[in-house]
Amino acid sequence: MGIADDKPWDIRKLGWSKSTGSMATDGVYMKTEHIIDGKKHYLKLSNYDSYRGIYGHESVNELIASRLGEMLGFNVPAGELKKSLVRIDGNDYEAYVFLSASYKITESRVSFENFYVDHRLSTEESPLDFCRRYSWESEIYKMFIFDYLIINRDRHGANLEVLKNSENRLSPLFDNGLSFACSCVQVGDLETFDIMADRPVNSFIGEKRLARNLALIDRKLQFNELRASTRDILFKDLTGVLHERYYDVIWDIILRRWQNVKKFRIA
Repeated sequence: MGIADDKPWDIRKLGWSKSTGSMATDGVYMKTEHIIDGKKHYLKLSNYDSYRGIYGHESVNELIASRLGEMLGFNVPAGELKKSLVRIDGNDYEAYVFLSASYKITESRVSFENFYVDHRLSTEESPLDFCRRYSWESEIYKMFIFDYLIINRDRHGANLEVLKNSENRLSPLFDNGLSFACSCVQVGDLETFDIMADRPVNSFIGEKRLARNLALIDRKLQFNELRASTRDILFKDLTGVLHERYYDVIWDIILRRWQNVKKFRIA
């Protein structure tokens, strides 16, 4: 038994908002919020348009990225994947929803980009230098590594937040669905997908190429080792959710990119 065998969760009463893809992706992604047991949760679907309905596998990528982040010891929100019955534009769809609890406790939150614009010393201070001034560099370096491992295309200035209190801290690394082989909508697309290509991405901090961000890391970082047993944990209960070839390619992405991370002597 796994996620694919679950009875759909009926959430047709929820309304969805549309989030447009980044410079490195196409499409519209549906998001909403829901209170469960008195706590706010965020819900995300995969790609959507009025002709095809819900398609792609960004919600599954969110779960896999969440599991990988947790195993490596990165600050990534935990979540779960639920087969659900949703209603969009008056039509009903059965689709997989990624569900995660709000990470905000009592702080107010603001996008990193807006916080940077309001508090930078001048327009000459880069977002990375700004983070160094706030002593956030280790967290940003881990973000560089994480985004490189999962091929995250979309770490724009609002896909990282500052949680404002007396100290100010960075949010966990949320919105990780536009990652891995997300451009491969059909399983046949995987055969020509270059898992090591250094594609342009929508990164607000650092470079627009993920591999170049690794070269910006100037200190040794502590995080957990990637192990062979990691594969079973990443794809636990996902049999039947995607074609098995996707899991093979995603694991190959992580494993081969991990070797590059180690070459930079930061793991």
